[in-house]
Amino acid sequence: MGEEVKLKLATKIIKEEEIKHLLEPGEVGAVLELIVTDKDGKVTEKRVLKSKSFVRQFLELLWVQAFPIPEVVTYSVRDTANVLQSICGSGLIFAANAGAGVITFGPVVGTDDGTLVPLNIDNYRLGNIILHDAAPPTANRLQYSAVTFGAPASDATTSQFTITRNFANASGGAITVNEIGLYVKGYIYNVTYYFMTIRDVIPGGINVPNGQTLTVNYRPQTVI
Repeated sequence: MGEEVKLKLATKIIKEEEIKHLLEPGEVGAVLELIVTDKDGKVTEKRVLKSKSFVRQFLELLWVQAFPIPEVVTYSVRDTANVLQSICGSGLIFAANAGAGVITFGPVVGTDDGTLVPLNIDNYRLGNIILHDAAPPTANRLQYSAVTFGAPASDATTSQFTITRNFANASGGAITVNEIGLYVKGYIYNVTYYFMTIRDVIPGGINVPNGQTLTVNYRPQTVI
């Protein structure tokens, strides 16, 4: 096994000319940017994709907030444990600011290419989540950094913000990430629940060699 990979965390404000335009006018969605870097920070692979897989919990949670559903009524939303949870508008929903090592919310990664759990609108979790790699390093695990955020930015047609997380590989071997999700936290009646809002299966996967780090940038966008 290798030594723990030291992560260099930084959140920058995206400049107007750096905004990626993959969505069509009128769309609300997200751009998914994947960057693999070596221990010296050199980029070894980079992909920019259109996130295609917002799942039903995203719209249900948004509806609960927009209505807003009162506490005396609530609405059932399926959590990442496959349990229907009663949610209302006063609950804290959509938090993604997970700390280092936390895999219950924030951007998360997995190895399923859609074979174990086929991609569909009813997905409530990743097919096979990769666990956090605490010391000493363990095979087939990645080190989850704290989630950081980029401030909202806009150009003439597009507005966005950025959710960033690093996944460092000190496992001793290469790991292929085939799926990426965005889990969010809900809180009601002094109980915390977790919901998946996006699940993207990456065509061909993205390889993270030992000693390198995958950076995931989810950039929700609106386009006119």
